[in-house]
Amino acid sequence: MDAALFDRILSTQQFWVAAGCLGVAIWAAIYAWRRDRWKGRILEPVQVQELIAAGEDPLVWDTRKPVHKRRDPHTITGALVLPLEQVPARLREMAAHRRFQELRTAEVIVFDTAIDRATLAAKLMQSNGMCNVALMRGGLKAWRAAGLPTTPLPEENDR
Repeated sequence: MDAALFDRILSTQQFWVAAGCLGVAIWAAIYAWRRDRWKGRILEPVQVQELIAAGEDPLVWDTRKPVHKRRDPHTITGALVLPLEQVPARLREMAAHRRFQELRTAEVIVFDTAIDRATLAAKLMQSNGMCNVALMRGGLKAWRAAGLPTTPLPEENDR
């Protein structure tokens, strides 16, 4: 290639825009490929309801953001409502208690509006020794779509 032509190509704005777009596309592909995915169990809302009805008594954990709870101030009956941002601190607090050893082997089912947030919460729980953690596919929206009952959030959790 001619040096003058090469210099002219490198000095055009379109070349650098195209190069930037290509770089972003490559970064996005690598990010999506490397991003941690949940490799554990994913339960359908009906399966969660069956566990509850069978007396398995799973700990259902609602990790939605406060803004999502304001938009939809309901949750699954008996669910622990604790935003993802508070999970690490709560796990640290619970680790000191004797009853936490029981919780390490309990069935824990996590749900959120976004699967990424639920996955992060589940991984945090697993990294703190909880060995029986599952995700509920679709969150509260899928729970309602399956025709399953919800209860209003308590006032202190509706922030």
